[in-house]
Order: sequence, then structure tokens, then C-alpha cells
Amino acid sequence: MQTWYLYSLLALLLLGGQRFLYKVAAAKNCGTFLTTFCFMITVAVLSSGLLVLFPPIVPSLTFLALISLANSLTFVSATLAHIQALKHMPATVAYPLIRMNIVLVILFAVVFLQERLEPLQILGVALSLATIWVLGRDSAPDSNARTKTKGLFLVLLAMLAGALSAISSRYAAQHTDLLAFIALSYVFSTLFTLALAPRMFTPDQAHTVPHTAPRGSRKLAAGIGLAMGLLNLAGFYLFLKALALGPLAIVASINGMHFLVAVVLSVLIFREKLNPSRLLGLALAIVAIVLLRG
Repeated sequence: MQTWYLYSLLALLLLGGQRFLYKVAAAKNCGTFLTTFCFMITVAVLSSGLLVLFPPIVPSLTFLALISLANSLTFVSATLAHIQALKHMPATVAYPLIRMNIVLVILFAVVFLQERLEPLQILGVALSLATIWVLGRDSAPDSNARTKTKGLFLVLLAMLAGALSAISSRYAAQHTDLLAFIALSYVFSTLFTLALAPRMFTPDQAHTVPHTAPRGSRKLAAGIGLAMGLLNLAGFYLFLKALALGPLAIVASINGMHFLVAVVLSVLIFREKLNPSRLLGLALAIVAIVLLRG
């Protein structure tokens, strides 16, 4: 087994666990702002501490700053939209749709990085588009048209921002120190969370003033955010290692399967139903991602 492939699989499991915590935060009605802020600050503090223990060698501080800025802005936007989307549609719909951002990543790899797309991968792209169509028509039985539209808008925002975040990660993995990138990116992410959360969502959704939330919910949101940060730090580092050693299109495809971990856990723990449309969409997503591996 190639090293980059092993890194990709481990990142899949860790990031899948992190994405499931998005569902937990939404199900427990934790404040989007507080949960995300605790998540971001956990990674920023831990990664900065590791830099003290392992001083980095940074080829270009300017490049590090710019790529960290781009990555943090897109990642925070994707994270906030992802958590909020789960309040408007089931995880079995939202997760597969959001992870179809790998189609955008693969197209970028083919067009701009000249990575070759095999015939089976082309079929995978077609099935990915079919997945978006099937799951996009589905909604929770009790959701109205406005709720469904808002959920789909948030999903599309998470897809686009997530794709841009993955692409910037590729450049960072190949041209700068990984820990320095993670630390600076999450310092920026923490600041962007403070700035964007109140603007993206209404105060009652974002809990922009943490002390207005009930004590129990604040404690739970902080705990979930901390767990997200621990899983993300390890998973993101392994993902960057895989990107540094392997092709973007293939690594992104493998990593794209981590939503399956979250969906399976959502079905087992939250008893979310898998109706025929969602089963078909989930099956199409699995086949598409496998084919995209080549």
C-alpha cells in the first residue's frame, strides 16, 4: 500500500468523524458560532504549540501568509454553511451533496494541473452530477419549500467553498511547511469565524453573543467544538501529507468518501431514514467516488 493512500484512508476516518459532529451540533441546536469558534481555536492553539516544539523551515513567508488566508476564508465559509445546512435538511441528503465538491476539484486538477482523467473517472463525474440531481430533489418530509431552498443554497455554498479550500491545500502541501500552514490558517479561520458568523446567520442561529445561550448548551457546544478540533488537526495533517505525495484528483476522491462515515453514524445514532431516493443518491455517490479513484 502506497504511503499517500494510507494517509488518505486515515484522513477519511478522522474527517468523517469530524463531519458527524456537525450533525450532532445541529441536532442539539448548538450555536453555529460558538461551536465553530471552539473548533477553530482548538486547532489554532494546538498547531501553534506544535510549532514551538518543532520549529518550521518556511521557504516563503509571503506565500505562506497568502495561501493560509485563502484557505481559511474558504474553509470557514464551508464549515459555517455546512453546519447550518444540516438544520434545514437531513444528513443523508446534505453530506453526499456537499462532498460532490470533489467534481470541481478533479476538473481543476485536469484543466490546470494536467492530471489525466481516465474513462472510468469521466463516468464518475457523470454519476456525481446524477447524485446532485437525485438528492437535490429530496427533502425532509416536514420541510417546506422555503426551508428546502435555503438548505440547498447553503449546500451549494459549502460545496464551492470546500472545493476552493481543497485546491489551496494542495498548493500549501507542496510548497510550504505543513504545521506552519495549519497554524496560520486556523489563526485566520478563528478571526474569520468571529467576523462571518454574525453576518451569515441571524443572532439566534449563530449565538453571536455566547453568554446569551443556556449554560448547558454553551458547554455542549464548546465540547463538540473541541472534539471537532482534535479530529480535524490529525485528519487535516494526514490529508496534507497525502496531497504532498499523491495526485490531487485521486487523494480528493478518496477523501471525498468521508461523508459516508457521517451518514452511517447519523443513521445508526439519530435513526435517520434512508428512503428510496436517498438510498439511490447514496449508492450513486459511492459508485461515483470509487470510479473517480481510477
